[in-house]
Amino acid sequence: MFVKVQFFKCGLCAVFYLVVCLIVINVKKSFNVKEEPIDNLIATERQVQTPGFSKKNVESEIEILRTDELKGETIDLEKSATLLKQVSNVCAKYNLRTSLVKRHFLYNAKHKSLYCWIRKVASTSFTKLFSDMSNRQVSHNFYKEVDFLSPKSLRDLQYLATNNTIFKLLIVRHPFQRLVSSYRDRIEDNSRYTAQSLLYARQILYLSRPELFRPNITGGNILQKIFLANRRLKIVPSFREFLEWLLEQSPNHYDDHWAQYYTHCAVCDTNYNFILKLDEYTFGEINYVLSKLQLDKSKIYLPKLQRTRAGITNFDVTCKYFHNVTTDMILRLYEKYKVDFEMYNYKIDKYLSCAKRKS
Repeated sequence: MFVKVQFFKCGLCAVFYLVVCLIVINVKKSFNVKEEPIDNLIATERQVQTPGFSKKNVESEIEILRTDELKGETIDLEKSATLLKQVSNVCAKYNLRTSLVKRHFLYNAKHKSLYCWIRKVASTSFTKLFSDMSNRQVSHNFYKEVDFLSPKSLRDLQYLATNNTIFKLLIVRHPFQRLVSSYRDRIEDNSRYTAQSLLYARQILYLSRPELFRPNITGGNILQKIFLANRRLKIVPSFREFLEWLLEQSPNHYDDHWAQYYTHCAVCDTNYNFILKLDEYTFGEINYVLSKLQLDKSKIYLPKLQRTRAGITNFDVTCKYFHNVTTDMILRLYEKYKVDFEMYNYKIDKYLSCAKRKS
């Protein structure tokens, strides 16, 4: 009898042990506990968390700037801190969230650096810089380098975007100067073929010169009317025509050359350490950026702006292009890029005075 009782007790213990094991296994499955590399686990954790600018994050970035200043870096701490706070405030003001896009960022693990390229804002120069940092022997077609230099996965980017050990750089310029620069380089300059002229010139002219698209006695294909045999533009839309078309487009479908900064670079979901304003930077700021990229600044040269074939687009050049634009169009354009203007404290007043026509 005693043996039977003991056997029964042992049986119960075995069953209880099996039940506990099953419960533990199910609990593990429910929490997706897997043996993954530590980087992937951290990335998953970051993905679940809500990223983006917060007061705590901004203070953390400012503390890094303050530490760098104490180390003797030539940086205007007050200016940089104010700009980071301004971006954070605008993100909170409009409750902005934007998706991270992997190919919009360049990453170098050795130099612990992440950079979001913006077309017509020295992107070629900095893409070349990141290409050199990766020891890639490339001398042209830097647009194609994006596919090699971007983070390996979106999960990696989500982790890097909020990692305080990674130097995250954003470079901007006045939105109107960038627009004029984009127009001059991608539409107006018909000495060569550009993807933007091929994609958008027909749409622009259809809106502003519908007569070109009406059948006539001479016939002829509309493409032959607008383009030469080598796909260069035969009829070049004016800057005003370009703006009239742009104002009718949804920002969600903007080309990279005129997309808003805050959407293209997921500004409200990335804890940028430093924001360089290309139209008002100091050499000290450039030296600071190079030092954070862990580069020897005595061996690096970065041009102020990437020259187009027609030259640099500064305020004076931009103002001339705005001569034939009405103030109403400028105000509407400002509304399209209002967030970018507010984030980086850019003003519209001088450009309103450029317009000769008031309505």
